[in-house]
Amino acid sequence: MEPSIRVLKADQLAAGVTSGGMFRLAAISADQAGSEGIFMGAARVPPGLRSSAHIHTNCESALYVVSGRGRFLAGQHLEQALEVVAGDFIYVPPNAPHAVVNDGAEDLVLVVARNTQEERVVEYDPEAAGVVTGEGRRTPLDRPLLLTRCKTCRVHIRGLLSFVPRLRGIAPYRKNPQLCNRCESRIRGVEEQTVTALFADIRGSTAFSVDHSGPEFLRMLRRFFEQATPAVYDQIGVVNEFLGDGLLAFFNAPVPRATHSEDALRAALAIQERLQTAPFGVGIGIETGVATVGDPGLGGFVDFTCLGEPVNLASRLQALADAGEVVIGPHAWRSVSELVEMRGISWQAETVDVKGVGPVDVYRLRPLMR
Repeated sequence: MEPSIRVLKADQLAAGVTSGGMFRLAAISADQAGSEGIFMGAARVPPGLRSSAHIHTNCESALYVVSGRGRFLAGQHLEQALEVVAGDFIYVPPNAPHAVVNDGAEDLVLVVARNTQEERVVEYDPEAAGVVTGEGRRTPLDRPLLLTRCKTCRVHIRGLLSFVPRLRGIAPYRKNPQLCNRCESRIRGVEEQTVTALFADIRGSTAFSVDHSGPEFLRMLRRFFEQATPAVYDQIGVVNEFLGDGLLAFFNAPVPRATHSEDALRAALAIQERLQTAPFGVGIGIETGVATVGDPGLGGFVDFTCLGEPVNLASRLQALADAGEVVIGPHAWRSVSELVEMRGISWQAETVDVKGVGPVDVYRLRPLMR
C-alpha cells in the first residue's frame, strides 16, 4: 500500500497537556496522522497569561513563534527572561525548567516539533529545587520582570543599550517600571478618557494590627504590596497610589489598550492567586468608565492620576468584596464576561444599593479555594 499524505484541519486537532495558561494541540502525531518518528503541534498562551513553570523529562523540543510576543523564563531559578517575538525559533532541551509568558495584546502562538510522540510534562517547583521563596529570595514568577525595553514603545530603558535614551531623558516610569516616562507624557494636562479602575484592600487589617506586633503588621503589608504590584505591572496597569492597606490601579492610561478591562481582571485574579496561601484575604473591586486622566495640578503638586466615577465605584465595589472575591461593575462586566467564562470561574449576579449611586448590577466572582 502506498504511503498517503494527510491534511489535518484545525477542528481535527487533539488537545494536549495544559500548563497554567498554556494550551497545547497535537497535529502531526501517531494518533492523528500515523507518524512514527516525528511530532508537531501548536501551543497557545492568551494575552496576559503564562504557563506554569515546568520541564519536559523525555524529549527535546524546537519551537517557532508564529505570532505575538512574550518571554521564556529559563534557568534553575527562572532568573533568565528571554524575549521572543514572531519569527523567532527556540530550542528547549530535556529537563530545562521554563515558563512561557505572553506580554502582548494578541495570542502568543508557538509551533512545536519534538523527537518523541509522548511529551512528559512535570511541574517545576523552584522551592524544591533549592530556591528560597516567601520571606527570602523570590523567583521572577513572584516579582515584576524588569524588561530592558518599554513594553509599549520598545525603547531601551535598562541595560547597556539604555545609555542613549537616558541622555534624551528617557527612563522607567515610576508608576510602572515596565513602561517609560515618554509613554507617560502622552497625555499632557488632563483629558476625559475611558479607563478601568481596580481597588484592592486587605480584609481585617485593623483587627490584625490590634492583635499583632508592629513588625508582624508591616510584614503583612509588605507581602501584599510585593505580590499585588507586579500583578498590575504585568498587565500594563498603573499603580496610582498606595492607600494604607490597599492600592488603586488603573488601566488604559497613559498607554491605550483595547483590552484594558480584561487586563484589570487578569491583574485581580493574579493578585488573588499570588496571595492564596497568605494569612489574610484581599477584596477587589473593578469598574470601567470615563474619568479625568492626567496631571490636574492640584495644590501645586505634579502627578499623573485618575479621577472620576469609575474610580469611586470601584472603591465602593471593593468594600462589598469578601476575602478572596472580585466584585465587577456593570460596564467592566460587558468586556470581561467572556474571559470569566473561558477561565471557568464561578460567579453570581446581584443588585446592590451603592452609596451615592443607587441600585447597581454587580458580578461577584467566587473566591479561590484557600
